[in-house]
Amino acid sequence: MDVTGSINNEPTVDTIENEEEIIDDSEERELVTDSCSTKVLDSSEQPVDRYRIVYILFYLFGVTSLVPWNFLMTANDYWMYKFRDVTPNNLTMAAPVRKSQFQAEFTSYLNVATAIPNLIFLILNSLYGHLVPLKNRLQGSLVIVTLAFLVTTALVQVDTDEWQNTFFIITMVTVVIMTAASAVFIGGLVGIASRFSKEYMAAVVAGQSLGGIIAAVAQIISLAFKISPLHSALIYFIIADVMVISSLISYAMLYKIDFFTHHILRGCGGMATNRHREVSMLLILKKIWVYAFSIFAVFAISMAVYPGITVLVESHPVTQGTDWNNIFFVPVVNYLIFNCGDYSGRLVAGFFLVPDNQWITAGASLLRVIGVPMLMLCNAKPRRHLPVVFLWDWEYIIIMVLFSFSNGYLTNIVMINSTRAVELHEREKASSVIATMIAVGLTAGAAVGMLLVHLL
Repeated sequence: MDVTGSINNEPTVDTIENEEEIIDDSEERELVTDSCSTKVLDSSEQPVDRYRIVYILFYLFGVTSLVPWNFLMTANDYWMYKFRDVTPNNLTMAAPVRKSQFQAEFTSYLNVATAIPNLIFLILNSLYGHLVPLKNRLQGSLVIVTLAFLVTTALVQVDTDEWQNTFFIITMVTVVIMTAASAVFIGGLVGIASRFSKEYMAAVVAGQSLGGIIAAVAQIISLAFKISPLHSALIYFIIADVMVISSLISYAMLYKIDFFTHHILRGCGGMATNRHREVSMLLILKKIWVYAFSIFAVFAISMAVYPGITVLVESHPVTQGTDWNNIFFVPVVNYLIFNCGDYSGRLVAGFFLVPDNQWITAGASLLRVIGVPMLMLCNAKPRRHLPVVFLWDWEYIIIMVLFSFSNGYLTNIVMINSTRAVELHEREKASSVIATMIAVGLTAGAAVGMLLVHLL
């Protein structure tokens, strides 16, 4: 027996450390060799993010991930016009004399058409997403969102007065398709971000909030210039189309950037690791269940009152009859200020990352429940049971700022720290679990919110 040969066949430290690279990664190499510089595959040098291009694109992806929710909800005036009562007495661009059944129920249907597919497909992505290559998942989902949004945009200029039932069905189907595809995109996106340093996850999370600000600003501008519901919706949807198409093109271009492919193939575990190394869901849940509960609590508490309760809050009676009361109060305070507070919280958390103790994070998440009765005691109407304690606008705005800031702050804390509580090769799966718990929290909060409205 060749003793030297036996010794050389024993695993060395270097061999163990590079075990992930020895695993057959031919599929992953093929994934990028046609679209990017392949020197990162064979170089030990770590590339840098020149001009912060990858960071900026992660921001764009974050904005895009919630485009369906933000822009479809913002176009409320458009939906009310499309589903108005079309009898001769009500054929007008002004507010209808009476609400049609579609107008009264559309928002509820829209919430269901976004909440349920989002939850289902985030769960499916978490359980079976690894069976489909990451690049295919993200590009495929963006293509589907693009096509669905183009259909929605095209229907803006189509006269649907004579076939509102069919238009309603088409709208609900496209919303379900868009939401399902967006859920797959979000699940894959947070998985990618988890392979980079914490600032890249922070960019994705902050980008999601920035999308809400863009939609709110677009709404306020259209109201200020008294743009018709059809033209304002066309503007909303074209902006959304541009964002989604830009993200689709940008994601394809990412594979030509050495910094990106370095982290995908070798940094933070690599695609080969995630594909070939077994990941125990039970073990991941054991490690991050406190963070999973925290993110559930954050979004369940927020959704319980936002926007179901907060959209009912009116300005102080002294402003009655003014444009601030009649036109701008709800868009500015309920949407713009909330999204700005949420965005600020996510930015601050990206720098400080405090607390880093999971139990303190969970406690802070539960403590936000104080904001629920406080917002219910603001000047929300109609109300039959509870008194109005916070009547002035400035009181409501302070409560809203604190509530939204804590939502964004804790969201970023959980999204970043939860991926640091698991092994490198488990980060993508852990991120999918957290994203799924966000959807569960949103669904549970929406259900509770329907009950709270009747308690006012």
